[in-house]
Amino acid sequence: MLAEALLYAQARLTGQADPYGHLTEQVSIWSRHRRRRQAWADHLARARRLCLAAAEALPASARRTALVLGAGPLLDVPLAELSARFRRVVLADLAFLPRVRARARALGNVDCLAADLSGCMDRLSGCTAPPEVPTPDLSLGLPDLDFAYSANLLSQIPLFARTVLRRRGPALDEAALDRFAAALVRAHLAALRALPAACLVTDTLERGLRRGAADYEADLLFGAGPELPPGERWIWRMAPDGEAAAGLDVEREVLGAPDVRAGVLRGAA
Repeated sequence: MLAEALLYAQARLTGQADPYGHLTEQVSIWSRHRRRRQAWADHLARARRLCLAAAEALPASARRTALVLGAGPLLDVPLAELSARFRRVVLADLAFLPRVRARARALGNVDCLAADLSGCMDRLSGCTAPPEVPTPDLSLGLPDLDFAYSANLLSQIPLFARTVLRRRGPALDEAALDRFAAALVRAHLAALRALPAACLVTDTLERGLRRGAADYEADLLFGAGPELPPGERWIWRMAPDGEAAAGLDVEREVLGAPDVRAGVLRGAA
């Protein structure tokens, strides 16, 4: 806990704001990874490999700017490899740990860009009902963008937005919040498909296990899963051995899609 508090304080002292809890969550992820490094290793390695393979499939003429959407603590980002392959790499998120900014500076061609990747967080202020969900422009105004990587971000977008809405209107109907969350997921997928090339890694389902038997399941994409592109599937042992609660192992199903525009979308709304 002390290490988390010091890291959070260091970030705030360097001017990092935390209006929606993104910095708090990144510190939590960093801390959890320190405790569960071995359990997370396969998931993070597969995510990095998929991103790099998708980037390397691009022609040599499409190696100008790479964009990492949801850079976080960079655990699932092959940053040095992307930096070596692209003229410029842009890390986009609403919060950056000091160590992330330091890595970016050290590589020389990596920039950190503060951006609301949901496209709606500012619009939630004062809302007592879920607003209409726009399709965000995930090019972020980058003129030479050739490649984007949505890095374990998709399921996080509705999480933060729902939390803010609950604070504004605690009596909000749960079904309305779920529909809003699904719309955010669909908007992110649509925005990725509008980019020149994009790959996606996202968790899709959370499962709690007690003594190997299912305790609960949660759809992290609120019913929008059928609209995902095809790709690899694997299990992330996110919170094993009682990390989340005594006697409970939590795992997540993950999709890694090297091309978000591949396949046929089903059930699009």
